[in-house]
Amino acid sequence: MTGRPGAHEIALAPREAQVIARYARGESQTQAAAGMGVSVHTVREYTRSAYERLGADSAAHAVALAIGLGLLPADVATNHTISEGDSRVR
Repeated sequence: MTGRPGAHEIALAPREAQVIARYARGESQTQAAAGMGVSVHTVREYTRSAYERLGADSAAHAVALAIGLGLLPADVATNHTISEGDSRVR
């Protein structure tokens, strides 16, 4: 058994989900920060928090877990509509 919480216990904050979705599209932290209108430091904090919530150790791992848990759509790499209003984001 891993140290990850069960799927029913995991939720990403809206901005955490946006950062992970941007990683899925191949964006760097710098690109994600520019696209979201925040600092790179802020993106790093969202990333750290998302990794902690998901039990991830890399961007690719976080993307895979978020998709597998239904927190991001499977087509996240081409879907540019992940927003704070997305029903999968809690």
